[in-house]
Amino acid sequence: MATTQEILAAAKELGKLIATHEASAKFEETLRKLEADVEAQRALNDYNRHMTKLSEKEAAGKPIEVEDKKQLEKLQAGIARNATLRDFQMRQMDYLDLMRRVDEAMSGDAGAAAPGAAPAGSPDIAGAIRPGR
Repeated sequence: MATTQEILAAAKELGKLIATHEASAKFEETLRKLEADVEAQRALNDYNRHMTKLSEKEAAGKPIEVEDKKQLEKLQAGIARNATLRDFQMRQMDYLDLMRRVDEAMSGDAGAAAPGAAPAGSPDIAGAIRPGR
């Protein structure tokens, strides 16, 4: 039977391997570019603020006005035009695919064992995940 220390040591080694994978390296590089791109950050912040405003309206039972929808489209278009954000999205998807595959490999048959259980590799991700941490 494996000890806790053995499992944690193996997990640490897996983390090191993941950090050296091409998807992790590219994702980390793209995160640095995103942190340095003021325009991309502004576009994301504006979009997130607007989405929060719309969510609050919806929660309060208030209607989403046509102007709100137009503003959302404008903000989405700004994000789509930004090369840093497009690259970030692609790299994030590659990294998350790697994490999904790692999760599936670790789950083995366990993911299929319980009917109605959440599928393996479907984490609730609220923000960017930094590889190797």
